[in-house]
Amino acid sequence: MSEADAAAVVPPPDPERSTVVAVLGAGRSGTSAITRGLSALGVDLGANLRRAGGKNPTGFFEDNDVLAISKRLKSALGIRGHSVRLLDDAEFETPRMKAIQADAVATLGARFGNTPLWGYKYSRTLRTMPFWEGIHAALGLDTRYLIALRNPMSVARSRGKINPQRGRQVWSDMEWLVNVVPYFARTAGRPRAVVDFDRLMADPRGQLMRVARDLGLPVGPDQAAGIEEYATKFLQQDKPASRFSREDLLADPAVNRWTAEGYQLLDAVAADELSQASDEFGRRWQALARDVEALGPFLAEFDHRRAETERVRWNPASPIQALRQVIRDLEAK
Repeated sequence: MSEADAAAVVPPPDPERSTVVAVLGAGRSGTSAITRGLSALGVDLGANLRRAGGKNPTGFFEDNDVLAISKRLKSALGIRGHSVRLLDDAEFETPRMKAIQADAVATLGARFGNTPLWGYKYSRTLRTMPFWEGIHAALGLDTRYLIALRNPMSVARSRGKINPQRGRQVWSDMEWLVNVVPYFARTAGRPRAVVDFDRLMADPRGQLMRVARDLGLPVGPDQAAGIEEYATKFLQQDKPASRFSREDLLADPAVNRWTAEGYQLLDAVAADELSQASDEFGRRWQALARDVEALGPFLAEFDHRRAETERVRWNPASPIQALRQVIRDLEAK
């Protein structure tokens, strides 16, 4: 079955339930522009959005309540922007986590519980999927997923403009892996669309119609007008500075094979070359997920070393401690 055939059977939103579209993907992958595209399709993003500015002058399209929940979630998990360790399911079952989740259910239920079709975006949602799944289940939502994709070489360059260290290809790719691969399989069985940022910029009308097709969203006159406004006005403000091909990715020795494999699989879906429901996609993605899981101890060590570096950088006594370690090393020889 082709991707188009598989998507053709996606049912429209259930009128008896609130339907949510969660935007997933690594940071700097065009998640903001793609989320704005959902608005053109009639998805309600709420009236309490984060102000545009800084790294996203055309808008983040992130709900402030969702951001507040996410900040509490990151604090409870002990992860910061540069973190690359894998998260264990048990970490989402602690009393502190359950309390945050209960508050989130109350907040989002009050805000969107009676909204027929709404959506939210936070770039680390997929990495923390067990937490958000619990919210979706508690609210009885008809859940659908939109995966934002961008060539990891472009992701690294975009990230590097903000933070040169995190923009190094090797580090950026590790962030890409942990924010895309580990919990991706948990989105299976729900309507989900994959849209590539570069293709969206080149053909916004066609790509939003793909999104509508794969998520079962109706496209009437209002949505058609929204798509036209998005294509002719909004996207003209948000042209990407770099664009790379699959071949560029494979030719770059700094790109690890797991990131390259994950991107190629999702890009083939975004190009309608491969169905997410196909045996090939499932087999290759399962192998990739196993490989990434096996990297767990190394990724945890990266987090530990990064934390140590940050601690030393801000500790006034660190030069003395470093000297003491040099002395101990010399004595041990």
